Amino acid sequence: MTRNPYVGTQKRTFQAAFIHEMETNYGFLKSRRMLNLLAQDIQQLVDEFYPVQEHLRPGWILFTGTKADNHKARPGQQACEFTSVTIPWPLLTPEDFDWMTTQPDTKEKRRQLLIQRTVRLIEHGQQHPQGPVLLTLADLASLLGMTPASVSNLLKEARQKTGKSLPTKGYFFDQGMRPTHKAQIIALYEQGLDEVEIARISSHAQSSV
Repeated sequence: MTRNPYVGTQKRTFQAAFIHEMETNYGFLKSRRMLNLLAQDIQQLVDEFYPVQEHLRPGWILFTGTKADNHKARPGQQACEFTSVTIPWPLLTPEDFDWMTTQPDTKEKRRQLLIQRTVRLIEHGQQHPQGPVLLTLADLASLLGMTPASVSNLLKEARQKTGKSLPTKGYFFDQGMRPTHKAQIIALYEQGLDEVEIARISSHAQSSV
């Protein structure tokens, strides 16, 4: 059976975040069934008192990512057990329209635009006041209308061109096969940067590079 790469994206819901909060910080209710029922009731109250906002910047999308709290993922940990954060993301911007109206419509130019969008989304999450907020490859694939494998190749190219780590959730929490920090540091050396600049870009101590 083919593994569903979007399972983590689908499970980052309000109810899952509520259950995680109750289990992590309160612990007075041990029954998962009762927690599910309580989460459903809370969800109904939220929907009633806080309806979906109608004011969202054109081209932006409301999407749930994962907060980059500094801990390693443990074996068997489910995607919904991480801290979820729902924020607006700049999916389509005026700069995109400028690019599309001034650049030739070629495969190479369309790929460059996808790289720009990918970098923008990841860096927006990194710099957000509620974050850093991380996206998975499947999240990015959903937002960009691509496959996770295609996004992975796109990210590899983006990292090589920018010299930035551009961390996804898996990259940050060391899950699965992702580009290593060592590969990033080597790429920066090949660009001719000195150790001080490499340490700053890669968020490592200078002695580690």
